[in-house]
Amino acid sequence: MLRSVVTQLRANIPSAPKTTGPNIDLNELRAAIDELPELNATKVVSLHRRIVNGDYKIDSERLAGKLIELESSLDPEQRS
Repeated sequence: MLRSVVTQLRANIPSAPKTTGPNIDLNELRAAIDELPELNATKVVSLHRRIVNGDYKIDSERLAGKLIELESSLDPEQRS
């Protein structure tokens, strides 16, 4: 399990430990973990529960607007 965590950290965080052997520097691992964004576990559990119960409704117009906004921010020709 620790190996999969390290693999994910390497993929997502540039400063994650670069070791490939069985020796893992726990200080490097701790530093990489500390760089991960914090999660609001209560909000995640609440959202999961709403999805499972079928109570989560998606506002398709708002979602479409956010996608257009994101795409515009990524396309340098669309910037004013």
